[in-house]
Amino acid sequence: MSSLAEQRKLAAIMFTDMVGYSALSQRDDKLALELLEEHRRLLREIFPRFHATEIKTMGDAFLVEFNSALEAAQCAIEIQRALAKRNTDVSVDRRIEVKIGIHIGDVVHRAGDVYGDGVNIASRIEPLAGAAGFACRWTLNARFATRWARVLKSSRLRS
Repeated sequence: MSSLAEQRKLAAIMFTDMVGYSALSQRDDKLALELLEEHRRLLREIFPRFHATEIKTMGDAFLVEFNSALEAAQCAIEIQRALAKRNTDVSVDRRIEVKIGIHIGDVVHRAGDVYGDGVNIASRIEPLAGAAGFACRWTLNARFATRWARVLKSSRLRS
C-alpha cells in the first residue's frame, strides 16, 4: 500500500451513541427512525462549528474527528446542551439522549475510514459516559488543563 493511500496523525476522536435506540426500535421502529433522523440533523448542525470531520455513522452512532482536543470537548458540551434544550419540550418517549466518548490518539486514515488506538479507545470509553454525558481520556498538559477547567466551569456540565 502506498503512503498516499494511508495517513497517520494525532487526532481527537469522538464516538456518540443514542441512548435506548435499540430498545425503541423494537417497540416502535417508525418513531425510532424519526428520532434517529432528527438526531443526525441536530448533530450535523453542530459539528462544523467546532471544525469536526464526520467520518461515518454506524446505525445510531457517529464517528467524528477533530484536530483539537479542546474543540472536541466544546462540541460534546454543545451537543449535550442542544439536546437538553430540545428535550425540555417533549414527552419522555420522544427524548433524544446521547453518550459521548472522546480520546486523543494516533489514527490511520485509509480508504475514507479511520483506524487505530484513538478510535478503539474512544469507542470503548463512550459507554462510560452515561446518558447525556461524555467521557474523555487523554493526558493533559498544563496549558490545556487550564482551558479545560474554564470550559467545564462555563458549561455547568460534568465530565
